[in-house]
Amino acid sequence: MKREMKNLKLKEWRAMLSLFIAVALISPLVFLRTVQAQDLKATVSFTETKVVLPDETIEIVLSRQLSKDERVAVLIGAMDVTEFFKANENRLSYDAKLFPLPLGQSNVTVYHVSANGEWKELGRFNLNVAKERPKEEEKKEEEKKEETKPESQPTATPTPDATASPTPESTETTAQKAPEKILGFDKMDFSPSIVFGIKSQPFQSNFPVDTRPTERATFTDFTIQGSTRTEMQRGIFNVQTQFDFAGSSVQGEALRFGTLGKEAPHVDLASYLMQIKIGKANLQIGHTSFGGSRHLISSFSSRGVTLTVPITKWMDFSAGALNGTSVVGFPNFFGLGKLRHQLQGATLGFEFMPKRPGAMRLEVTAVNGYIQPLNGFNEGRVNDAERSKGLSARFITNDSSGRFKLEAGFTISRFQNPQDTLLDPDGNSVPVPPISRSAHYLETSFQILKDVSLTKTKKINLNFSFRHELVNPLFRSLGASTSADKTQQEYAFDGSIGEITIQAGHTRFNDNLRDIPSILKSLTRANRFAIGVPIASFFGDPAKPSPFLPRLSYSFDRTHQFGAGIPVNGGFEIDPSTIPDQFGTNQSFSADWQFKKFTVGYRFNHSLTDNQQTGRETADQRNFVNSFSVGLNPISILSLNVGLNFENALNKETGQINRTTALTSGVTWQMFKGAQFAANFSHTIAGDEAKTNRNRNANFDMQFSYNFNKEKSKFRKFGTQAFIRYADTFARSRDFVFDVNNLTKTHIISAGLTVNIF
Repeated sequence: MKREMKNLKLKEWRAMLSLFIAVALISPLVFLRTVQAQDLKATVSFTETKVVLPDETIEIVLSRQLSKDERVAVLIGAMDVTEFFKANENRLSYDAKLFPLPLGQSNVTVYHVSANGEWKELGRFNLNVAKERPKEEEKKEEEKKEETKPESQPTATPTPDATASPTPESTETTAQKAPEKILGFDKMDFSPSIVFGIKSQPFQSNFPVDTRPTERATFTDFTIQGSTRTEMQRGIFNVQTQFDFAGSSVQGEALRFGTLGKEAPHVDLASYLMQIKIGKANLQIGHTSFGGSRHLISSFSSRGVTLTVPITKWMDFSAGALNGTSVVGFPNFFGLGKLRHQLQGATLGFEFMPKRPGAMRLEVTAVNGYIQPLNGFNEGRVNDAERSKGLSARFITNDSSGRFKLEAGFTISRFQNPQDTLLDPDGNSVPVPPISRSAHYLETSFQILKDVSLTKTKKINLNFSFRHELVNPLFRSLGASTSADKTQQEYAFDGSIGEITIQAGHTRFNDNLRDIPSILKSLTRANRFAIGVPIASFFGDPAKPSPFLPRLSYSFDRTHQFGAGIPVNGGFEIDPSTIPDQFGTNQSFSADWQFKKFTVGYRFNHSLTDNQQTGRETADQRNFVNSFSVGLNPISILSLNVGLNFENALNKETGQINRTTALTSGVTWQMFKGAQFAANFSHTIAGDEAKTNRNRNANFDMQFSYNFNKEKSKFRKFGTQAFIRYADTFARSRDFVFDVNNLTKTHIISAGLTVNIF
């Protein structure tokens, strides 16, 4: 056994050495004159200490212009405000006249959305919005303006020596000095980080006493998190590494407790990634992902090795070998220790228009996967050995204007369950024969109208998209999670008229593609419609919209799910009511008002489930929900919010009507720099109209937190975050028919402290 392990480790190191040699030999010859792609970065026009007015324009500046296949998304708090930003080359400007900025402090998060829909955070910035600027800040701005004014100076006549050539001393002082190299590298960076933490629950009170947890009702735990980042660059050679560690004083919270139990180390390697670039060639070792085929291997993530090498301007190659399940810790460091517990794949890409990447691209991918019944450190999804091999083709194209896009893919996969000695030690079970099945999809969109002028200030846009997907019965691939035996089509229209947005779509879904008589064939037909209208765009001055004019939105969804016929010898002929046939509708309406010091919102929702099954025509359900919310910012450091929710649910089959009333409120107070106090309260009362039951729940919590950070240099950083929290819960459940009265109360005090070093 030891010899086999040594042989596996030797093969693993040989494979790694071969990859390094391949990159070292191939990349300099092919990419000697290539330049590394510029990473996208974002900067903003505001700072945390500077106050911004609600109607003031804020800007986001990108480090480069976006291509036609990528975009940027912006969130203020949890609200997506991308549509309120106007793009001008690499600059995004927020139209605060149409939708004022929310008062108080909030986070502005900028995301980069790639062509394949992957979101990557570019930055998170603090925004401080107040009704008026502090007087001290206004004085500073006026002083800056006066200092920047050019002073009047007399024009000097040139002397005869004015045209003389500069002296060597002046040339030396004006010449730009070349950056100094560190150990021969053009760039060398090392960034460590260590965070020590204490989490404690010193007090917990429960009523009745028997509801108190038997273990860890009170505790004090210690945690540690560490990270090291390095970057070295010399010419076209670049190396980046990142290692993350995590530890806990509690054995049950150790990273590998699920697999090692009490033998799991308290501090362990959580993840790591080493990235080596030579020109445009990229080698990644550690926790990485591979695959862009939807049905064969789609962003499969684990510990392993991936390599991307452009061969020519119109051809590139990528390959990867990853462990079959998630890995943490130092054992199986490269993820290649178990040959029969891996996914291996390779992709050959062809760019038919190299001058415009992505304009017409074809990718051919091959995958070989073998997974043993071994659980990952945090999952247990595989219960027997599985193996699959497959081949896929993916085609992408779009026009130069970006109005037309098309993506299509075809996959064929061969899946089998090899003999598993753990499940069948005697080998007496009947082997499952390998099955080869296919799947395909098509997605296309076309912008029918693009910025067509309706008036001087309003433009019309209309986009149509179509999606089709078919996965044959018994299709299975280890590199992608997709349900088999289905076909689905979707048609959608998205448009805008000025600030008005409209969406409409239709979806069709079928299963039992082979129409097996004994299996129920279910069908789904769904329609949706949504519209958003800012009333201020119709009345008054668009530059100064009235806060009394709300932004309205309405959506309507209707879904019909039903069975096509009665299966033969499937048991459905005994009780036809088990064959589904339901119509479901859902309608939502909202109105929002934005004032300088407070906001008001209203939400209405109506849903109906109409049953059409034989014998259950009255088994319908109807729900009404009315919600009101008010947010108040009397001063910049204080914010309050109150919400009231009413729900009415009717079961037509039993005639029961249930009503629920919920009150929520919260307050946030920025006491001083770095210190914050927050409190929340919620109260819910639920019961039926016949007064047979009544439930009451009340929750209250308050928290004080303090955050302090100080940075002098890369290796001289210090920060601390501390909090103390009190939580009180009350729950009473009463059933008047069976004379049941349950009451529980819980009081908890918890605290935490983290200290950042480096």
